[in-house]
Amino acid sequence: MRTAKAPKRDLAAARVHIGGAGRLGTAIALTLHAAGIRHISCNDPQTFEEEQFGCMVFSRRSDLGRPKVHVIDRFFDGRPGIIFEPLVAPNESPKARPLLEKADVIVSAANKLSARLYLERTAIALKKPVVQASVQDGRRALGGSVSVWTPSAGCACFGCLFPRPKVRFSRGEVLPPSVTSAIAAIAAQRVLDLLGGPASPAPNLTIIDLANYAMEAISVKPRPSCKICAAAVTLNRARVIVAGK
Repeated sequence: MRTAKAPKRDLAAARVHIGGAGRLGTAIALTLHAAGIRHISCNDPQTFEEEQFGCMVFSRRSDLGRPKVHVIDRFFDGRPGIIFEPLVAPNESPKARPLLEKADVIVSAANKLSARLYLERTAIALKKPVVQASVQDGRRALGGSVSVWTPSAGCACFGCLFPRPKVRFSRGEVLPPSVTSAIAAIAAQRVLDLLGGPASPAPNLTIIDLANYAMEAISVKPRPSCKICAAAVTLNRARVIVAGK
């Protein structure tokens, strides 16, 4: 069992950018703030809809139709020890570039694969650590995954996991709040690990199966034909942590 290490970097001075202000991105932002991150930026082009009342428990009916990032900004406004920079724009927007360049760690929680791959490619170009947090459709499975790419670590990027980047996922998905919160907590912890010092030897892909209360950590090497990082994919099972069995 790995023991937690105290962050070497002052969390109050760290900057984290989150691409995507949906249920997952919002939960990650709140968790990072609770952990002591004082500078968070976030971009998302979408507006707040009624179905999101359940995940944004701080939202109000007057928020309907407002940009999601502005709803989060209103929550953070006036709270001590937090600077939140909202941007109403997709990951691909040039306006997001300055926020990505300033970030110490980039988090991707977009609801489109193309947007995730764009953010991964940009993070790699900037040599910035990037965490990808994903939740499965609750109609098919209860779980998700968290992947990490860091410079010079020799690990696979998110693009290595998708040999066919044009694959499309059906919308109208069901995202149980309990599952979203669990994935967000693990993603936030990976961010804190990255801010704690040099790249960790921990596996770079974590698969979470909440239906069986299981979590599997896998080391994934780069795929040579990857169009995102131009490198390599070999799976090396690192360990399996199973609870409740």
